[in-house]
Amino acid sequence: ENISVLKGPNASALYGSRANNGVVMITTKKGKAGEGYGVTFNSSVGFETVNKLPKMQRLYGGGIPEFAEIDINGKTYYYPDMSEDVSWGPKYEGQPYLSWYDLAKWEANGKVGNPTTSIWQAPAHDIDDFFETGVSFTNNISISQSTDRASARISYTNTDLKGYLPNSSQQKNVFNIAATTTSADKKLEAFTNVTYFNSRAKGRSEIGYGDNNVMVKFVQWGHRELDMRELKDIYIMPDGTQATWNRAAWDNPTPMYSNNPYWSRHMNYQNDSRNRIYGNVGLSYKILPELKFQYKANLDFFVDKQYERNAVNSQELSRYMEISRQQYELNNEFLLMYNKSFDDFSITANAGGNIMKRNYEYIYGETSGGLALPLFYNLKNSVSQASAYNTQRKKAINSVFGNATLGWKNRLYVDASLRNDWSSTLPQGSNSYLYPSVTGSFIFSELLKDASWLSFGKVRLGYAMVGNDTDPYLVIDTYSHYTNIDASTGTPGYVIDSRLRNGALKPETTNSYEIGLELDFFNSRLGVEATYYTSETKNQIIPLTVSGSTGYRESVINSGLITNEGVEFALHGTPVKTHDFSWETTLTLASNKNKVKELVEGVDYYRLTNAPFKVEIGALKGESYGVIMGTDYVYDEKTGEKVITKDGQYASTEGNVSLGTVYPDFTGGWSNTFKYKNLDLSVLVDFSRGGHYFSTTYMWGMYSGMLEESAANNIRENGIVLKGVQADGTPNKVVADGESYCAAVYTGPAAQSVLKSDYIKLREVNVGYTFPLKNKYFVKSLRISAYGRNLGVWGPDTKHFDPEMVVANSGNVQGIEGGAIAGVASYGFNVNLKF
Repeated sequence: ENISVLKGPNASALYGSRANNGVVMITTKKGKAGEGYGVTFNSSVGFETVNKLPKMQRLYGGGIPEFAEIDINGKTYYYPDMSEDVSWGPKYEGQPYLSWYDLAKWEANGKVGNPTTSIWQAPAHDIDDFFETGVSFTNNISISQSTDRASARISYTNTDLKGYLPNSSQQKNVFNIAATTTSADKKLEAFTNVTYFNSRAKGRSEIGYGDNNVMVKFVQWGHRELDMRELKDIYIMPDGTQATWNRAAWDNPTPMYSNNPYWSRHMNYQNDSRNRIYGNVGLSYKILPELKFQYKANLDFFVDKQYERNAVNSQELSRYMEISRQQYELNNEFLLMYNKSFDDFSITANAGGNIMKRNYEYIYGETSGGLALPLFYNLKNSVSQASAYNTQRKKAINSVFGNATLGWKNRLYVDASLRNDWSSTLPQGSNSYLYPSVTGSFIFSELLKDASWLSFGKVRLGYAMVGNDTDPYLVIDTYSHYTNIDASTGTPGYVIDSRLRNGALKPETTNSYEIGLELDFFNSRLGVEATYYTSETKNQIIPLTVSGSTGYRESVINSGLITNEGVEFALHGTPVKTHDFSWETTLTLASNKNKVKELVEGVDYYRLTNAPFKVEIGALKGESYGVIMGTDYVYDEKTGEKVITKDGQYASTEGNVSLGTVYPDFTGGWSNTFKYKNLDLSVLVDFSRGGHYFSTTYMWGMYSGMLEESAANNIRENGIVLKGVQADGTPNKVVADGESYCAAVYTGPAAQSVLKSDYIKLREVNVGYTFPLKNKYFVKSLRISAYGRNLGVWGPDTKHFDPEMVVANSGNVQGIEGGAIAGVASYGFNVNLKF
């Protein structure tokens, strides 16, 4: 029905520390009293196509620069060196050669006669042909009924999706029921809103640097002559073994490095399912006209199941894995609400409490030593004893809170709140934390009634303190299974966890200040909103590496001081408005700067996470939180030019330095809506400036000769002279051969693979038409529309990637691309009917 956003720590005083970064409040639709009976049907069809892939070189094939020779039944064949997982092979010149596909067809036919040959050329069906057109169908129906004392709404949504990756699909079902009823005297009200969600998916894309992420095998490693249609035609042999290009030898089809991508998608896929029920049920009673009591129980319960497999005859060891995740969270909320106006004053006040309980369970099982039987995916089908692991985490928070808003003459408001939490994850004596907030606002336009050009004007000032707890079991010792004490009896053994617990932990605290301005002009035809904020977070709960001689690897401590400072700006207006035509536009900008002021005493750098290769993400004292740390170019002190080694390669710093932050300097969006009679068009453009990420794909794609730059400007024939100076300050004239230059993207400075995250994106375009129907028709309203999303992206480093599609997991691994999935555009059509 509507979505509202409560920004920043001010929301936390009402909703707890989980709302430290703000609250998104989603109000679902429900029947409204007095509206009678209604039916709404909505149907849409959508399509997904890949529109952003790395640019690949199409001049050279795989292997090394010379073909290998083999003799089959007295006939000499030439074939690329399949033992080399790179594309530094011969140039495409139409040479006849023996391909993996020729060998696979010959072997599938029982090795009768001699294999055929192929032409050494760029693939007619390149990696873009691997991806399919995704198609989704979504249908929704809702039925509502209401009287003057009760209302109810039931809705059902079904989505059936065939993904753009081969052998990928998802089905979703969502049921919702919302109802309210009141007593005859309108004092007692009962209400509920419950949603059930079910999802089943097959073949989700693996992300990151993994064996079954096809993007890794397409771009970071491989042979560039591979044709997708041939890989699809034969990925499984008649005997059930795999057919792929990187054979152990010409007469041994066992894959050395990579699976056939169609084998990965059809044999090594994963399944998952989720069942979730969430919602609330409650009662309210109007004690007095201005005083109401409310009780509400909120439940969120889900069960996730995940099944992963690697088939027998895969490049990696066959395996089967099952994961089960289950969590419920129950919030019991009691609230007393008061609303009263008298003379020039108004007061709105709430006081209440909340009891939150959460339970999380995780069960993991995986085969060991491979699968005993092919195509039988069960933990019992393990060559060795299957491994199993399970954990349970419980957490509870008891809270009391209150807030009050005092208004005077609809122009001056003071809003104050106070909340106290008691958390089970903190030690006794430190598990209680109190956090207040206060905000004052002044609507000065009420004093300027004669200024017809000013429609609305408000200024506000705010302060908020937020407390925060931590994960369960960081203050008490826990044990995990290590090995069996007696193998013959299976008596289990347990060891104390390697993380030293801290019984003196204190809650984290954040203090924030905010000032804002809102202005509307010319009957709200033009408006401006601006906010400036600053915050300081201290006593952060972090794990710190300790000496192994202590018997532990980590210790959990309170430490650190991080500041944030930022601005948010929005400009909205209606430049054109006539009887038949209107144009509405909104421009938003946001910028946040953070700085690490303090870490642990005596420590200037704290590693947050590290990439599989070359770099890590960390917190560096005096710089932004989340810097990329790695080796940089060496710069000449006099000229500022990059220093080139005697081999013609970039010189590298001896140790890691900051290569930039992963967070942007500012982000924004520009939306425009045009309406002509019953036709409307909306366009949304997003942009981001600043921020960096480390690209594993660029590093390995250059090293292995896959990316377009590895064959540009004839560098394989003529070499390259890098711009810079020698160690003595003279201009560089050393010619580096192309393969060595590309290999040095890995062996040289990590800064070579640090890319900018800047982009401008055509986020969404919508066009629709609402038919002017009169009430005499059975159909009350009819609207048809079409949309396109993620239609294009532009920026300094968007040649190979859409920066938003870079693998940026939640938490501290943001800024590391390990194997980015393809950029995808979506298009669709929608029909909405109301009866």
